[in-house]
Amino acid sequence: MNRKFLSSKLEVKLIISLLFSFFISICIFLLIQTIGDKILDNYFNKSSFLVNQKINAISEFKQYVSDNGLSTNDHEKIENWARKNKNVNLYIYMNNNLVYYSNSYNDATNYEQYKESPIFPSNTLIDVPFTNGDAKMHMECFFEYKYYYILAFIGIAISLICFILLILFFINKKITYIGIIENEIKILEGGDLNYQITINGNDELSSLSKSIDDMRKSFIERLENEDKARLANSELITALSHDLRTPLTALVGYLDIIEYKKYKTEENLKNYIHNSREKAYQIKYLSDKLFEYFTVFNTQENLELEIFNGNELLEQLIQEQIFMLENNGFLFDISSCNTPFSLEINLISLQRVFDNIFSNLSKYADKFKVIKINYCVNNKKLFVTVENHINNTKSLDSTCIGLKTCKVITEMHKGEFHITKKDDIFLITLILNIKQAS
Repeated sequence: MNRKFLSSKLEVKLIISLLFSFFISICIFLLIQTIGDKILDNYFNKSSFLVNQKINAISEFKQYVSDNGLSTNDHEKIENWARKNKNVNLYIYMNNNLVYYSNSYNDATNYEQYKESPIFPSNTLIDVPFTNGDAKMHMECFFEYKYYYILAFIGIAISLICFILLILFFINKKITYIGIIENEIKILEGGDLNYQITINGNDELSSLSKSIDDMRKSFIERLENEDKARLANSELITALSHDLRTPLTALVGYLDIIEYKKYKTEENLKNYIHNSREKAYQIKYLSDKLFEYFTVFNTQENLELEIFNGNELLEQLIQEQIFMLENNGFLFDISSCNTPFSLEINLISLQRVFDNIFSNLSKYADKFKVIKINYCVNNKKLFVTVENHINNTKSLDSTCIGLKTCKVITEMHKGEFHITKKDDIFLITLILNIKQAS
C-alpha cells in the first residue's frame, strides 16, 4: 500500500474531529467525577447515612445468627451472609482469637495481623451471641462505594453520549453534502443536464462534485458539438445536392440531345460531347470532395501525429503548391518566419489542408492580383494567412466543401481555421499549436 499517511483531507478532518471530541468527552467525565465526588463526600460527611447503614447491617447480622442458631464454627453460613452483603467485611474473635474473617480484599499473608488479639479499638467491637458462646465482631462497611460506582457509570455514559453527539455534529455537514450530491446526480440521471452540481469546501467530496460537474459540462458540450456537426452535415448535403443537380441536369440535357440527334451540325455534336465531359468532371469533383470530407470527419479519433521542423515543413508545403500556380501566371508574395519551431501534426492531413487551400486559389483567385502568404509565430501558436482577390468572372462553389474539410482537419489538430470575405478580398487564417524548438 503506497498511500501516504494522512494524505486524505477528509481523513485529516475526521481524525481531528475524533481527537477533539475525545478530549471534550474526557474533560466532561473528569468534571462530572470531580463535582460528583465533592457532593457525595460532603453528603456522607455531614449526614448519618453511613452510620445508619452500618447499624442496620449489624442488626441484620445478629438477627441472622439468632434465626439460624449459628456458632462461630459455621463459617459457610456466615460466608453466605457476607456474600449477600458485599459492602461489609467481618472480623469475629472468640477468646481474643480470630475465628473468622471475610475480607476478600486482603490475601492470606495479611491474616496474621488479625489472628491473635483484636487490633481494632474496643469501641468498634460488638458483642454477638453465638450458640457456642459470645464473640466480639468488628464490621468494616463500604456502603459509599456503590454510589461512587454509580457516579462513575453516569460520568462514562454522559461522556460517551457527548462524544457521539460531537462526532455527529462534525460529520453531519458532510453527510448532508453527500445527500445533496446524491439528489443532484438523480436530477442529472433524469435528463436535466443543465442543473449545476453544488461544490462546497476543499476536500475529496468537493473534488468529486467538481469532477461530476465537469463531466456534465463535457457531455453537454459533446451533445452540442454533435448537434452542430449534424446540422452542418445536413446543410452541406442540401447545398451539395443543389450543386450536383445543376451540372447533372445539364448533363442529362446534353445526352438527350445526342441520344435523339437533335443537334444540327457535327460541330454542335462535338460541343455537346465536350460540355457533357465538363459536367461529368464537375460532378466527379464534387463527389470526390464529399467523400474526402466524410472520410476526414469519420477518422478524427485515429489521427497519428508526428513532430516536424516547422520552418522546413511549411516552406516545402508552400513551394510545392505555388510551383504549378506560378507556371499558370499567378503572382505570390511570401513572408516567412525566422523563429525556430516544431509542429506535431499528421502530415497527410496537413497536406490535404494546403491542397484544398491552393486548389481554391487556382479556381477562384484573380491571377492578375498578388496573392499574399504569410506565416509567423506568436504566443506559442503558428499563424498562416493566405489573402487573395476574388475572380468575379467565376461562380463560387456554394458548398465550400474543400475549405470545410480544412476546418475539420485543423480542429482535429486542436487548431483554428477561419475564413473572412470582404468585398473582393478573400482571407484564410490557419492557426496551429507549436512546440518551441530547443
